[in-house]
Amino acid sequence: MKTRLIFSVLALLFLPLFAQATHIVGGYISYSVDPQNPRKYNFTQTVYTNRNSTAEDMAILVAMGDGTTVEVPRATVVKYNNIFDLETFFWSYTYGSPGEYTVAWTGENRDNNHINIPSPSDQKSFYILTTLKVDPTAVNRHGAKLAGAPLFAAYVGEEMKFNLIAYDADGDRLTYDLVPSRERKIIDGKGYPTYIAGYTFPEGLTVDKFGELRWKTPATKGKYAIAVKITEHREGKVIGSMVVDFMVTVAERTQQPILRQLHRERLTVNYDGSILARPNQPLKLEYFLRSAEGTDFALHARQYSDLDTLDLASPVITMRDSANGKAVTLTFTPTADLVRLEPYTIGMRGKAEVDIRGNGSFIDRYDLDWNYTYLVVGEQQPTAVGDELAKAGFILYPNPVADKFVIKAPDLPNMLLHLRDVNGKTVARLKLQPGQNNLTRPEALAAGLYFYTITSRHKPVGTGKMLVK
Repeated sequence: MKTRLIFSVLALLFLPLFAQATHIVGGYISYSVDPQNPRKYNFTQTVYTNRNSTAEDMAILVAMGDGTTVEVPRATVVKYNNIFDLETFFWSYTYGSPGEYTVAWTGENRDNNHINIPSPSDQKSFYILTTLKVDPTAVNRHGAKLAGAPLFAAYVGEEMKFNLIAYDADGDRLTYDLVPSRERKIIDGKGYPTYIAGYTFPEGLTVDKFGELRWKTPATKGKYAIAVKITEHREGKVIGSMVVDFMVTVAERTQQPILRQLHRERLTVNYDGSILARPNQPLKLEYFLRSAEGTDFALHARQYSDLDTLDLASPVITMRDSANGKAVTLTFTPTADLVRLEPYTIGMRGKAEVDIRGNGSFIDRYDLDWNYTYLVVGEQQPTAVGDELAKAGFILYPNPVADKFVIKAPDLPNMLLHLRDVNGKTVARLKLQPGQNNLTRPEALAAGLYFYTITSRHKPVGTGKMLVK
């Protein structure tokens, strides 16, 4: 799709003309790199809007981080439900030189009546950004993307759990942080991005290492602005990030269904709550989708994950009638190709067709419930992950390992690295010294997943897993 470059600084002053109403409820910017040109990036901006608003963003202005602004026409509008639309914008851009760039878009108005933004919230602009590093010698082919959509509700007095189901097609490690929502302020004719003054995090809201948002006891009904920074890591270095800004509505539970996972005791649960799936062995996840008390609406289930988004696997969902609900089963057999260090996120969504008018006109609103499984594919339970290793004072990179790798170790005596295969057999022992250890992959080490323990004077001081390419 064609874009028009706008080099005049005056163009930024007219940015409000491209978005003029309180219809924006969320969005983010993702990208991939052209396989033939490492400086050419293909971008997608996803914006979630109130479909009942008369406002339209027929085109947007995006700052590319190098002083250039591009005008991008809207490509698609897809109905998500009876409240929200999903709008997408596509464009390509070639950077003139290597470097770090922040790609950003400003929507003129947020939605109104946010609890955690000083009133009037609809007079605050909506600002999203993605940071990338143009480096032809170490190309980051894909930025982070979402397999799901940040459109959901929390209920008064109930713990909220929600996951954006972010993924990276290159398999890079993702970390998650809550950050304040941003706006773009005009000062002396120039635009400056800044955190919204007076923004407050919803009390008790957290995000864990899987990207799962948890809110213990939301108490006040209304709309809340939330922003999550998703950072990509490779070989111990930050290689990019994006901020997803979105809205959560806290409401009273009425006719929403309830989705619960069953029989976790039949699964192999790792130390961190993730589920172990072994290659070439069938995996079955079981759920019960229950109708709200006193209702008899049609129920549906669907899963969202990077497994099918990236065509890595094709999980099968079956449903059967059960008392006051549906029994839901997800099955698939992971192959050895799915073995990796990072877990896969499987989000199961239960939905009810709620006839709120009583005339057969079904309304698809927030009548959903979610359940998440974090799936590690391997032969053996992991004993720790990179974060735990770092807490012990060690850094191992790159991981996955090709031929050479580095372990940075603290000042401890008599350190040894013990490598075990998936059957628990020790396949290598390597001496470590305090400081940086430049190591060569042992010739006998075939490609696959290995587990290691670092000892000092025969006592374990660090554990983890290593993938050999």
